[in-house]
Amino acid sequence: MALVKAGNALTTKMLQPGGVYQTDGYGLLTGRVTYLVDKASGGTAVIGGQVHPTYADLFVHKFTLTKGALDLDTIDAEYVGIDSAVVTTRTLPNVTASTGLTSEHITTHPNFFGPTAPFTVAIAGNGTTFTASSVKPQYRVGGDFGAHFNGTSTNAGGFVGFLDSSTAVKQAFYGKNQYLAPTTSFSGSIYTKMEGDVTKIKAAVGKTSNTNQFDGLKLIPDHLGTTWTVAAKGGTLDTILLSQASFEDYCVQASGTPKIFKINYEIRFNREGYPNQVYTRA
Repeated sequence: MALVKAGNALTTKMLQPGGVYQTDGYGLLTGRVTYLVDKASGGTAVIGGQVHPTYADLFVHKFTLTKGALDLDTIDAEYVGIDSAVVTTRTLPNVTASTGLTSEHITTHPNFFGPTAPFTVAIAGNGTTFTASSVKPQYRVGGDFGAHFNGTSTNAGGFVGFLDSSTAVKQAFYGKNQYLAPTTSFSGSIYTKMEGDVTKIKAAVGKTSNTNQFDGLKLIPDHLGTTWTVAAKGGTLDTILLSQASFEDYCVQASGTPKIFKINYEIRFNREGYPNQVYTRA
């Protein structure tokens, strides 16, 4: 008996029921669908970067091709995209933050040459009069905590350490030169359609910001703060710095042009601020 064929010849891929679509709440869309297609065109029916037949915001990220019986191929395709109903060209920043303590030299404390509110006594000693010491180094400031400096009677010079043990409070500082400073780091990611965003973020590494944006790209959510500055002796300083960034291409088309870029980044917060003589703003 001759084989009788009827229905769709499936010379072009046919979307099957049961596709799964997901949004992450930040504007990223993902989907997974199945196609059936005749084996003659199965190998070229789906390519990277191809737009979804129904949803214009979704592009092929990767796929698998299964060679089946009855001259049919099965294609399982994964899609990724940016939800134009939520955002336009890039997703909202998806950020996690951690705060801890790190050991810093005592001379970096904002109250070392204070007093700086809320402190009332400077760590190096109140006042500006340098008095001769009976031990080397030659001079020390104030004497509140026994801070000693290599210097002159008018200039402290280099800090040597807390070397005076004549009183109980000075003994508490004696020999110490470190303190525990709070530090906060943010780790985040965004997806973008704009190749220029990758260029901007790459150029901003090692630079500071006074807002939650770096070169116009929002990297910290508004609820964590939109202004990141602190009043310091050197003026108003930026308190966040883009310390690291990495990039990944998604949905690369046959031409090699990516449709979606993923940017991972890290931001460091310094409550004392970053001196603008050392760091530039993005």
